[in-house]
Parts: sequence; structure tokens; C-alpha cells
Amino acid sequence: MSTSTLIDEKNKIQHRDRLLQLYGVDFAAAASSSALVAPFISVVDRAIIENANGKRPLGQGLKMGLTRIFTQPMQFAGTPQFRMIFGLYFSTYVTANVMDTTSEHWDVAQGTAAWYKFLATSAINMSLCVLKDRAFARMFGVTASHSLPLMSYLLFAARDSLTIAASFTAPPVVTRWLFEEKQVFSSHKNAAVTAQLACPAAIQFISTPLHLLGLDLYNRSNVSPAQHFSLIRAEYLKSTLARVARIGPAFGIGGVGNTYFRSFRSKVM
Repeated sequence: MSTSTLIDEKNKIQHRDRLLQLYGVDFAAAASSSALVAPFISVVDRAIIENANGKRPLGQGLKMGLTRIFTQPMQFAGTPQFRMIFGLYFSTYVTANVMDTTSEHWDVAQGTAAWYKFLATSAINMSLCVLKDRAFARMFGVTASHSLPLMSYLLFAARDSLTIAASFTAPPVVTRWLFEEKQVFSSHKNAAVTAQLACPAAIQFISTPLHLLGLDLYNRSNVSPAQHFSLIRAEYLKSTLARVARIGPAFGIGGVGNTYFRSFRSKVM
């Protein structure tokens, strides 16, 4: 074997090892970020569902869940609701991270890479989120467990598409707008953090009605459209604010944390 061939093989091995190390950081960042946000999100998700079906007022549900986090943290971490939420966000973050690393590794154009990332994270997040919502509706419902209506699946999918776009696709665009075009911030980092927090929170004012209707179609499949609309109108504001509070940790604080943990990639690169 020639010297040049040996050098090529050595470079390929080093290249592969570096990529695997970067993937390792991606997985660790996803796990750390998910562990930070999963407790609060699981409490809010349960509280919103129980409020929508009339089982428990929103404030009471939040208080009960948060109290359990602080008084019985180990028991709470073993509950199905926590494990489902952790798995959902770990899968979403790690998909986004791996897509970023892979695109960087193969020098994929930024616009194309953004689409790949959006499609991959949407597919993972939407699939798992719908399964989670179905499980939560059954676990915390007041009616006998039954299948989720097709329209509920479609509404949840539309809701999650909006959230994913606002969480992974919109922030870089908004960051450039805030920092470069409008020069609202003198620091790119401050613009990025603001965009990462604001975009997923703002979209909840549009997506929350989809969420409430999807839940109400499961809880009250035999009522009229006017009755569905009446429930959405009554629960819209407090449910939206709860989902803003939920999405802040989920894709805002969690996204910032994920970005921070991924910054350790520089030690590998």
C-alpha cells in the first residue's frame, strides 16, 4: 500500500472519529437540555388537559404538579408523564443537532440544510407529540378511554408544524433581522437569545386554538361546532399563557441550553 493511500486512510479514520465525537456532544447536549425542561413541561401539559376536560382547574393542576416535583423529585422522574416528555424533547433536540452537525460536515448549503433540519425535526416531533397527547388524554381524561379522532391527529400535527417552524427555522431569520437589518441589538448573541425565546412563545397565540379543539374533539365528540368554539373562547387566554410558559422552557430556555451545551463541540473540532 502506497504512502498516499495510508495517509488517505488515516485522514478518513480521523475524520470519522471527529464526526462521532461531535455526535456524542450532540447527544449529551440533547439529554442535558431535555432533563432541564421536561419536569415543568410535563406538569403544564397534564394541567392543560385536565383543565380542558373539566377534571381540575388549571391553577390547581399546576400547583399539584409543581409541588410534587419539589417534594418527590425522584418519584416524579419515574412517572410515565415525565419519561414521555423527556423522550419527546430528547428525540427532537438530538435530531436537530445531528442534522446541523451532518450538514456542516458535508458542507450543505445553509438554505438546504435548514429545510433538511425542519423536515427531520418536524417528522420526529410531530409523530412523538401526537402519541404523547393521545397517551395524556387517555391517562388524565374523565371519559372512558377511546381512540383519538382523525381530526384531532390533524390538528395536533398542524399545531406542531407551527411550533417546530417557530422554534428551529424562524429564530435564525429573526436574529438576522434584529441584529443586521434593524440593529435592535448591538450583540448578535443577545439577538439570538431573544429570537430563540420570542418566536416559539409568540406562535402559541395561533396554535393554542388548534390544541384545544383537538382535545375537545376527543373529550366531547358528540357536541356541536358552536359548543367547541365556546370552549375554545372560554379557555383560550389562560391556556395560551400556560402554553407560552410551557414553550418558553421547551424551545426557548431548552434551545438556549442546547446551544450552550453544543458550544463544547469546539473542543472536539
